[in-house]
Amino acid sequence: VDATPPLPLGETGGDTLRETERPLFDPTPDPSPTGRGGASGMALLDRHGQTIVVDATPPLPLGEGSGVGSDEQTNQHNTETLTLPVGQGSGVSRITASRDYFLLWGPPGTGKTSVMLRDLAAWALRETSDNLLLLAYTNRAVDEICEALDSIGGDIRSQYLRIGARFSTGEHFREQLLSAKIAGVANRAALRQILEKHRIFVSTVASFSQNEGLLKLKKFQRLIVDEASQILEPQLIGLLTRFDHFVLIGDHRQLPAVTTQSADSTVVKDETLNDLGLYDLRDSYFERLYRRCMEQGWHWAYGQLDRQGRMHEDIMDFPNRHFYENKLHTLSQENGHFQKQPLAYKVPANYDPIGAILHSKRVVFFPVAGEEDSPGRKTSRTEAALIVRIVSFFKNLWETNEKSWHPIKTLGIITPWRAQIAQIRESLSQAGIDPDTITIDTVERYQGGAREIIIVSTCVHSAYQLNSLVNMGEGGVDRKMNVALTRAREHLILIGNEAILRSDARYRAFMEQYACPVADFPIQERNIPSQR
Repeated sequence: VDATPPLPLGETGGDTLRETERPLFDPTPDPSPTGRGGASGMALLDRHGQTIVVDATPPLPLGEGSGVGSDEQTNQHNTETLTLPVGQGSGVSRITASRDYFLLWGPPGTGKTSVMLRDLAAWALRETSDNLLLLAYTNRAVDEICEALDSIGGDIRSQYLRIGARFSTGEHFREQLLSAKIAGVANRAALRQILEKHRIFVSTVASFSQNEGLLKLKKFQRLIVDEASQILEPQLIGLLTRFDHFVLIGDHRQLPAVTTQSADSTVVKDETLNDLGLYDLRDSYFERLYRRCMEQGWHWAYGQLDRQGRMHEDIMDFPNRHFYENKLHTLSQENGHFQKQPLAYKVPANYDPIGAILHSKRVVFFPVAGEEDSPGRKTSRTEAALIVRIVSFFKNLWETNEKSWHPIKTLGIITPWRAQIAQIRESLSQAGIDPDTITIDTVERYQGGAREIIIVSTCVHSAYQLNSLVNMGEGGVDRKMNVALTRAREHLILIGNEAILRSDARYRAFMEQYACPVADFPIQERNIPSQR
């Protein structure tokens, strides 16, 4: 690994450094134009020490305005778009004008992949001759990146290729795989020609680490890493030194990197490392560097998206207040926008009593009694039975209002245990509902996804299980709860044992705001077998 990456020139009071005088790699480099935290002015030094002028408003990708999407972009129901906070200027122009790196914090629904990453790629293709490497932590996220690139249009498919295995790649993107594009190549020259004509490479971090030899065959000037808050520091730090500029995109208040070590074994006690903001080895590089930039006042190196186009404002309210300090806003402030509209359904005849609640409230907590025979089990027949009633009502409601039911768009169920997933599937099948028309999975598998209706089955019978349900981050943010609640667009229903959940401050606050009295929805006894 090259220990002398591109750092801000003029590190010694503005004097240009020769290559041999560059300082060793600083894991938290000062990204200011002068290297000493000065304001981001117009005059910069290029890598040869020559003064250049940077336009404060460089050319923007199509559809990018002064931080607000055009009407054509934002009037669709499924649009998830963005702005940086008022006064921070255009998101893309701030990023492209940054020196060395930029950290983009994107809360749920702010379009960090579908809009920002796409527009950054479009800008690089149109305004530069740079090659671009796009990385993410999961294959699902890489599929989303490919989908975002495809939305650029034109001959974009001749501009990018994907690295990875065929069976971990979405079927629609398999023809973009490197293995497919070099099939039949007979010599090294032909291989180089294919690599050179594709300016964008897309991969997971793991897949690219197994193909790192590509860096010897092709020079990439820019790197963008999506899901960066799920990637531990050792997985990234060596790679970042290979690029002239990198952008890390993430949200450290959603799910973190997966680790098996306990908190006690990952605490960093070395004072020198603490001075660099390194306190816990389970933290991502994104989180540590973002925190460092805020502490040092390096405002030109980071930004937060603040407008989300996914959730109705009623659903956004709780996570906004408890997880994002009221900094999130809906995409549109117009009353006619779906994020502002009141519920106005045609109510089906002879509906379940809980329908009176569900068709009139967007966010509901249904308390259920504990099951004496399952204090340590990971199933709840009571919650499964209530879910059947809720799903049945919504299917009836959608049909009455002539709304299309899509298996991967309409309704999703989140629960922490695989046994409860099996229990819910069995309960739905016995009620004559095909479980394959609904996505039932854990919160970890739902990160990055969204549905019109989300049902959360907490399925906790003890304080011990509640501890597994909660994932606390900086500032008292329950990252699992945050992800679960922010998957919903139009309706959010949470079900659980009130007596157990009440011991957690965040669940207690949620119940106090949205709980529905048990008398309002009498539990109908059903003979539903238990799935262990």
